[in-house]
Amino acid sequence: MSGSLKNRFGKIIALGAAGAASMMLATGCSPSPKSDELVELERMLQDPAAQELREIPNAARYHQEARQLRRVAEEAREERRDELSREYAILGTLRYRTAVAVASQFEAAERLKAANAKIEEVNPELRATNESRNALARDIQQLDSDIRAAVREQEARRRADASRRESTFEAAQAASTDTTSENLQQVNARIEAAEAARAAALEYKADAYERSRAVFNRAESQLSNARSLLQSQPGAAGTILQQVNFAVQLFEEAESTARPIHEEMVEKMRPENRISVLRQKARDNFGGPYTEEEYQGIRIVMARMFVPQEANFRPNTDAMLDVLARLTNEYEEFSIQIEGYTQRRGNVTENLATSQLRAHRVRDFLVERGVDASRISTEGFGQERVRFSDDAENNDRVEIILRHSGN
Repeated sequence: MSGSLKNRFGKIIALGAAGAASMMLATGCSPSPKSDELVELERMLQDPAAQELREIPNAARYHQEARQLRRVAEEAREERRDELSREYAILGTLRYRTAVAVASQFEAAERLKAANAKIEEVNPELRATNESRNALARDIQQLDSDIRAAVREQEARRRADASRRESTFEAAQAASTDTTSENLQQVNARIEAAEAARAAALEYKADAYERSRAVFNRAESQLSNARSLLQSQPGAAGTILQQVNFAVQLFEEAESTARPIHEEMVEKMRPENRISVLRQKARDNFGGPYTEEEYQGIRIVMARMFVPQEANFRPNTDAMLDVLARLTNEYEEFSIQIEGYTQRRGNVTENLATSQLRAHRVRDFLVERGVDASRISTEGFGQERVRFSDDAENNDRVEIILRHSGN
């Protein structure tokens, strides 16, 4: 949770407690019955399994927020603000379910670590276990994606609720002043126009590009100042309108500056363009004879990388590995398949294990250089598929397949 969200969350709890106390003292009314949502949240938090969430990294934070939201919901119920109590209870339920999902992800990651250890120990089952591990990695990636989507949805709902409450408060303030209805309508209409211009600028990421960011930030400041003035001096309609109109002009300027930049970036990010550029960069860095086009990607042959019959890198291979790490980080939408091989020398079973360890060494190198491990799959083929017949040690190699995800 960001600093601003933590501050707002703390304010919600404080306001809920203060409101409940003042209302109960003023009215003496008994609280309303608990809503179904609040009952469900309390049932979840009383579940013995909920206590385990406190011990799990990251899950403990969402569990704590769920408990705090239950308390705020109870306080809102005591002051007979039933709809607000129900909304807090719903948010608490979502926080609890997020904690459970994070805990599941943590447990899945632990299982993945155990599976990796078993792969290193049990050679006969190496390839079958590797396939299971890769499937588990994909499941974890999907779970992480689902959690992120759920969190974004929750935050969007929370911001929408906060915006509605803020708008209601501002409208109530404006109604208590001497500002005429006509002036208020003009101010609100121009603020809506500014919001529309802001949304149009954000559509082209005007806040992200250096050439448009400064103008966009000035527009944000103007609109924020106008909102503050509307709250503190709602009678100053003329000044407010000037500030809002200037904000609209700045947002439109930021949009017109960002639009061609964004359209060029979108064109560059089209899958077919990304694939084409990656293929050319691979050829430039690794050489045409050591690159082959694959469906939606490229195969890079990294020959003579390892000490014979070992999984240790030869001296002076770091430069090539650094180039590979740089490419995989730059093209993060590409999956990475690492295939390990050996020359035809020694025991077949040992060569199979060595080839798998070689794939693991390259994977670990990439992860240390910041590549997301969930993108990577590995497999060892031992002494099969000999590529170089003229120089056996060239077959002490890995082959890297970078393939566009299609998203």
